[in-house]
Amino acid sequence: MISNLQRYLTLIFLSYFLIGCGDNEPKKKSIQKKVYITTSKVILTTFEDKEIAIGSVKGIIDPTISAEVSGNVIKLYARTGSLVSKGDLLAEIDEKNYKYELTLASAEVRRLQTRLANQEKIYERNQKLVKKKFISSNALDTILTKKNEAIEELKVALSKRDIAQSNFEKTKIYAPISGRVEKQISSIGDFLKIGDPVFQVVNNKKLRAHIPFPEKLVSKLKAGTQIILKSPTSPNEIISEIAELKPKLMSDSRSIDVIADIENQLGWQPGASVKGTIVFSTRQGLAVPEQSVVLRPAGQVVYVVNGAKVEQRNIEMGINQNGVIEIISGLEQSEIVALDGAGYLTDQTEVNISAQ
Repeated sequence: MISNLQRYLTLIFLSYFLIGCGDNEPKKKSIQKKVYITTSKVILTTFEDKEIAIGSVKGIIDPTISAEVSGNVIKLYARTGSLVSKGDLLAEIDEKNYKYELTLASAEVRRLQTRLANQEKIYERNQKLVKKKFISSNALDTILTKKNEAIEELKVALSKRDIAQSNFEKTKIYAPISGRVEKQISSIGDFLKIGDPVFQVVNNKKLRAHIPFPEKLVSKLKAGTQIILKSPTSPNEIISEIAELKPKLMSDSRSIDVIADIENQLGWQPGASVKGTIVFSTRQGLAVPEQSVVLRPAGQVVYVVNGAKVEQRNIEMGINQNGVIEIISGLEQSEIVALDGAGYLTDQTEVNISAQ
């Protein structure tokens, strides 16, 4: 019984002792840490209402050179990638049979020329005989008819010779334009029929850009509108104009095909991609970097630096351009806003500014 009482008193004593010790322990103060940020100034800059799209470059002058006579290819003077000038010899077709045809046609012309010359002499002699009344005029008419027949036969022979000459010349294939051989289609030994392709040559002095722009711009786009063109194949940026618009939308992409001409740009290549930029209007506006704008439950906000603290400010945004955002309302020019670290801030947060 006594031992239980002693235990009970001991526990009460220890409890009061621990409570007393707890009251003497100093209370810890809560310390709010400052957020390190960088800042940027609200500036006035120029914003462009523009649209950018990617298309392709096509050649306007890119003829496929075909055989105009049949025969075996015996020589090639160009390959894929070769630079050629107008009139350069590209290939030869076996000319043997066409040379024979030309020889036969030329011989027939000479035979008929001799015959006609003889008929003319006979006609002249018989004209004198008619005047002297040694022969009748009916006989002279017969001679004249033979002479006229010889003239017509000679015309036919001359035409055949010209055809044979033309076919003989067509055994040599020449470049119709200056440019680069895009494709060599035939090889030595191939038998070509009339119309079979041999080469494809492209000329980049006049090209055409086809760029699909969204259908929402149909009412804003028109021929003559300025367009800026840029291609990876050339460092040159071209300012051109819309030459024409395809009357129908492209069904697969619901876009309108905008066409612009490119002239005398040797670095540009058919088949390359092209970026087209159309600027509809420009205006002055306030701007802040993209990193300064933060999405909060209240909407889009920025944090304006006010001494050692920041003030949360709701804003209305406009165009996003080249890493900056147009501010329509909510800020004044030259105000300082948080940049890096803005996402960690709330209203009235204390900050340390690392750099501006």
